[in-house]
Amino acid sequence: MQNVEENKLQLDTHTAVAYHWRVWQLTGLIRPSGIPKGLYRSYSIGLNLLVTLLFPLSLLARLILTRSMKEMCENLTITITDMAANLKFANVYLVRHHLGQIRTLIQQLDRRAQVIGDREELRALDWAVTSARNTFRTFAWIFVCGTTLSCVRVALARSRQLLYPAWFGIDWRSSDEAYVGIYAYQLFALIVQAVQNCANDSYPPAYLCLLTGHMRALELRVGRIGCDCDCLNARQSYAQLVGCIQDLTLIHRMHTIIQEILSVPCMAQFACSVAVQCTVAMHFLYVADADDRLAMILSVIFFVAVTLEVFVICYFGDQMRTQSDALCHAFYACNWIEQLPRFRRDILFTLARAQRPSLILAGSYIPLTLESFKEVMHFAYSAFTLLLRAK
Repeated sequence: MQNVEENKLQLDTHTAVAYHWRVWQLTGLIRPSGIPKGLYRSYSIGLNLLVTLLFPLSLLARLILTRSMKEMCENLTITITDMAANLKFANVYLVRHHLGQIRTLIQQLDRRAQVIGDREELRALDWAVTSARNTFRTFAWIFVCGTTLSCVRVALARSRQLLYPAWFGIDWRSSDEAYVGIYAYQLFALIVQAVQNCANDSYPPAYLCLLTGHMRALELRVGRIGCDCDCLNARQSYAQLVGCIQDLTLIHRMHTIIQEILSVPCMAQFACSVAVQCTVAMHFLYVADADDRLAMILSVIFFVAVTLEVFVICYFGDQMRTQSDALCHAFYACNWIEQLPRFRRDILFTLARAQRPSLILAGSYIPLTLESFKEVMHFAYSAFTLLLRAK
């Protein structure tokens, strides 16, 4: 019992996205408390003009001037990825007030779980927090490996190279000062963009984990209505049902908000993944002919990263859909037969709403399910086959 009480005091499932909020604060999207508004606004504008705007423009300019197919594939990979990441980054800025609303809903659901203090519910919520954090860490390791490998590739190159093909209008090949300055800028911008991308790519599955965890906790709570060993009377069972319906309403509101904030970035992720997968595959064929091992490894990392981004979103979206079905079944499975007429009436209305599947739609069209992931992979393979014939 003492451990349960300690867990109750420490329960704050919003810590699942604590890493993401820290990144958004550091990158100028959400102002931390205690920092003057004017100072933070200046910091935010300066950082995003220097990195979020200038870095992709330098990549795009180089892409336009590229004549080699091998260099075009390499540049196109990072350009598409970076522009999609900046689109998702801008979307976070536009929906930041929705993120605050989700935080309020999560706090209300947490207070309910604290009052009840059921071990299984707390375990389900702990799973949600752990899964969300592990998703962030997984993407962080991928971006660390990619950035490190880019630096190693430049260090081992026989001639001067940049971390990524870009145009700056300066002859950096013959000037040590220009090369060091551009290299330092690219390294700084790459680190900032990698941190942004890590948060942008992992916050959709993180919020899906939180939603799924609270659905699971509510499922366990509903399943116990009228089945407690101390034989609660009918009025107390009805009070439990009312509390569960109120929590279900909060979960539905949370689902609606998550749908709104994830629709655009998930659709952008699908489109970006298909384009990058095809481009990376083509680039891999060209560097394989040139026997550039580090470039080949970097291509593989890019391919794994963009594929994993789509898979993780679809996996946790599929988990949420399965959990919503289990929650609906829990209302059927509770001991409603021996309850008051108003209990049975309210549970019928609740079931009518719970029977509708809870899905997150990318672009209000593509459901985040494993079936969608399979279709995206099939489309990417078909597109790559066409490109391969044109090579």
